[in-house]
Amino acid sequence: MKIDSYKIIYLKMALFVVVPLLLYGMVFRTLLNARGEAEKIQTANAFEEDTHSLRVALKAAMDNSLEDRSKIETHFVRKDDIVNFINNLEKLGNDNGVVANVSSLGELWQDQNSGSLAISLHVAGTFTDVYNYLLLLEETPQKLTLDDIQLIAGDSGAPTTIKALGPHTSIWTADIRATVVHYIK
Repeated sequence: MKIDSYKIIYLKMALFVVVPLLLYGMVFRTLLNARGEAEKIQTANAFEEDTHSLRVALKAAMDNSLEDRSKIETHFVRKDDIVNFINNLEKLGNDNGVVANVSSLGELWQDQNSGSLAISLHVAGTFTDVYNYLLLLEETPQKLTLDDIQLIAGDSGAPTTIKALGPHTSIWTADIRATVVHYIK
């Protein structure tokens, strides 16, 4: 019987050692899994906070750049704004002593949304007024390249409003081919 009682004591001691170790291992594994999940959630939350901060910063930048974006947009001619652009070119001439008429337009598309706009103008006035009009064309906010200019002395082809300046006034006409570089739909 003595042997059996020692076996029981050893068995009880083994159970007192092994069972807590098993329980500790299961709890430890559960805690490790929970820690991993918590780290994943924390990482996801940090990413979401960073994304939200970036969105807020981007919105603030968009709001702050509204005036600058409006200025940039004046450098482009939109397809639906061609009439205003032509009217502005002709008004620019009329306001500066020349008669300017757009005689033709041609769209040159580079892709589906952007391209250039070929434009032909006929301008008449005094030499100084025609020259000043050419300088003003170069200073328009839209990028406008003057491709060809034919400047002709004499009143042939000049409108009657220019001819009415008098016989001692030298009348000049200019046929201008230009390209609006930034043309978009």
